[in-house]
Amino acid sequence: MKHIFKDILLFFKGHWPHLIIAIPAAIIFTVPHELAHCLAVWIQGGTVTDFVWLPSGSEWGHMSYSFPSGVEYSQTLVSLSPYIFWTSFCLIAGLLSLRKTAWHFWIASTIFVWLFIVPFADIANAAIPYLLWNNDNDFQQAFGPSQPSFVLIAIILGIVALIYGFIINKRLYRERALGFPTYCILAISAAFVLFAITA
Repeated sequence: MKHIFKDILLFFKGHWPHLIIAIPAAIIFTVPHELAHCLAVWIQGGTVTDFVWLPSGSEWGHMSYSFPSGVEYSQTLVSLSPYIFWTSFCLIAGLLSLRKTAWHFWIASTIFVWLFIVPFADIANAAIPYLLWNNDNDFQQAFGPSQPSFVLIAIILGIVALIYGFIINKRLYRERALGFPTYCILAISAAFVLFAITA
């Protein structure tokens, strides 16, 4: 247990610059999230009528759009575009972790935090309230009301993402990588924090 506690302290000590900029960066990350919605509208021939990226009320940001009469478009694509975008970031993190020689620690930590943890957190930030409270958000607009089967699928995908993230951690950090118990404790703690934020 002491070893796990020590690993957690070392992890936070090595990632303190990321922790300092986490809150302002989370607000800034709203911009590509909303732009991904906009891109899905534009490529289908629609018009963005409103774009807000600063948090207000219970929202991180939002956008509104319209399509000319008679133009067929996919609302599902518009709703899911940020999560497709973030999933691609997670995949890029995996590809970068395959480098034969080790990255410098600051590069490895930047890849892990900003190309895996933050994108995955944004996905979870929408998925958790949708699955647990059926919130009217991007996922509900894409899939309709939450169903019990969706929770099961989310658990399976969450386990896959957990394992995938652990592999990326091992590949990026090499000898400084978190052990599986420590990694799981941090991942579960992060999930509880997201749960508390979205509750």
